[in-house]
Amino acid sequence: MNKIGYSYVLLLLLLLTKSQALFAQSRYTALLPEIDKAVPAESNGDLRVAADDKGNETNKSFFKFDFRNLPASAKIETLNLKLYNRPNVNMSDFLVQLITALRGTNEWTGSETGLTDPKLSWAILKNNTEGPIGRAEIRKSTTAITMKLKLPGALKPVTDFLPDGILSLATRSPEKGQDTRFFSSITAETPFNFSKKPKLLVSYEIDPYPFREDWAQPFGNAQHNSLLNWKSNAVVQEAQIRTLPYGGGYLQEIGPTGALAIYKNLPVVFTQATSGTSAVFYVKQLDSKGNVLWQQGVDDVAKSWPLIDEQGRLYYISKSGKLSILDLNNAGNTLFSKSLSEITNKQLTTINNNAAIGYDGTLYLPSDTGIVALSAYPQCKIRWKYEPKTNEINGPVSLSPDESKAFFIAVDTQQKKSRLVVLDNMDGSITATSDYVLDGYQNDTNFYIPAPVVRDNAKVFVLNGFDNGNKLFVFDIDDKGGIAQTQFIASGSSVNTGISQPVVDAGSNVFFVFNSKLAKYNADLNKAEVFEKSAALDNASVLLTNASSHIYATDPYRTPKKILGFQNDTENPNAFAVAVDTAIGNTKKNIVLAPDGTLYTVTATNLIAVTAAKVAANDIVISQTDLKTNTVYRATNSITVEGITVAPSVNTILNSGGSISFKPGFTVTKGAQLNCKTAN
Repeated sequence: MNKIGYSYVLLLLLLLTKSQALFAQSRYTALLPEIDKAVPAESNGDLRVAADDKGNETNKSFFKFDFRNLPASAKIETLNLKLYNRPNVNMSDFLVQLITALRGTNEWTGSETGLTDPKLSWAILKNNTEGPIGRAEIRKSTTAITMKLKLPGALKPVTDFLPDGILSLATRSPEKGQDTRFFSSITAETPFNFSKKPKLLVSYEIDPYPFREDWAQPFGNAQHNSLLNWKSNAVVQEAQIRTLPYGGGYLQEIGPTGALAIYKNLPVVFTQATSGTSAVFYVKQLDSKGNVLWQQGVDDVAKSWPLIDEQGRLYYISKSGKLSILDLNNAGNTLFSKSLSEITNKQLTTINNNAAIGYDGTLYLPSDTGIVALSAYPQCKIRWKYEPKTNEINGPVSLSPDESKAFFIAVDTQQKKSRLVVLDNMDGSITATSDYVLDGYQNDTNFYIPAPVVRDNAKVFVLNGFDNGNKLFVFDIDDKGGIAQTQFIASGSSVNTGISQPVVDAGSNVFFVFNSKLAKYNADLNKAEVFEKSAALDNASVLLTNASSHIYATDPYRTPKKILGFQNDTENPNAFAVAVDTAIGNTKKNIVLAPDGTLYTVTATNLIAVTAAKVAANDIVISQTDLKTNTVYRATNSITVEGITVAPSVNTILNSGGSISFKPGFTVTKGAQLNCKTAN
């Protein structure tokens, strides 16, 4: 038997094969064109489709869409081209203009001036052997058309029907004497018209277990830190605290929240040098012992919690209003750095709350002048903008799990009342707003607005306070984005306290603190199901979960301050509690979970790691049927792995307080990832 007794060993084979699809997850996004242009060009930049009185096509519009920045594991289900037309007062009430779309080659550049240009020959119907791949009708009352394209025909990866990842389209019409103009990316680049940009509506599916370098961004979690796809075989019964070095300086904070992230199972911290350096602000990635692997200077303190996309790019938005994108796979190399004013054409200069990122890479930027949805890097164009009402400020955006809807809280600063706003995320149009049932989220002259917490695609939880409140509102959302029902649960307190911000786990359980006890939402009875035997928690504690419904909490207000673990068991909820020494300092209001089960939090000058000292399993043996992907296997004493074969679809961590052993016959197939860690 091969025994491993040293502190840390990594068995890692780089991904060379695609992971196997298990249970697909549906997503929606909208792609903006890289090029959209009328030929011949219109003087105002509009798109145009027209024919003369004999049916000769005189004006066509051309589009080029880049699919290469969609998630790597995406399989395309449907494509719909959406165009927004100008009113045509000259069109008869009885006429219909048929517009069709042709697919073409990608050699054209957008500099073409006439329809006879050889690079556009594919846009002539008789030259296009494939024929129309989409069609739609224009009437006098039409404001927008949606063409369902024949592509891809069945669920397919992009490269199966677009080998180079680029789709070129032309829209044309032979209808005699008919002439329709559409908004282009240029003419829609104005407030209230951003949503009218031409776009490709994409529905796609993803493998829920792709190798994403254990990317830790969730989608419906207010804290943006739960590892919703990672499970654990055993609950922690005793924990230990270690303070780790991080290269010095102060650890940044974003409001009351410390700036902290996880990438490749290791912490990424954000620091501010105390004195004597040219670069004051840094992003640093550390190893598990706190040693600095690399550091990259940035321009100012962070204004938003850090965001990491599917490909390991970190989005750092500074208080000065600059967006810097760092490559975490290349020592934090700066890929992009521009002011928000330049990126958004002066629609915003800085953000006023935390940004959010979608699985598709779209950035959602809240500001005093509205909310901007910015398309994925490297395009970075405005997809839509929400224009606030007079005396209204908006909170951060949360997305439905399928990303078809966006949610945020809008505060009326005069009435000191708030409402939930629901947007169609494809174009930013409002699908529903609640009544002004929420309070004003004001503390002195400042407004502290939380992110809504979304469960599945059907329920949205909004706390009537930033970190605790006396009411938790529950909004039922229908398929069209309407608010079907509004309910709430109350703590019974006459002041605004008693309930914490909720957190949603992978099984759609909703956990929160209710009158100093852990609780779970009972949807059937619309009530808090209180874990009466749980350890006491401050009502402003911060919670997170994993896919095994293990709940972790940081309680930064009680004395002593504690990190606690719970399990989803009303009769036996308590797993562990570990106190933070007062000498370490005051913990910030955040806690993050690494895939190996390590919890991290910060003070102003300390990075804290919480690891298991004892778990519910002393010794475990892993057979072929036991080994699951996206799982950390933990044991207090030893882990023994039978002579099994680790399949390419497996990404697993073995974490033992003692030893890890492998029996003869054990093999790791190319493409699998197995990370082994011993002796915490």
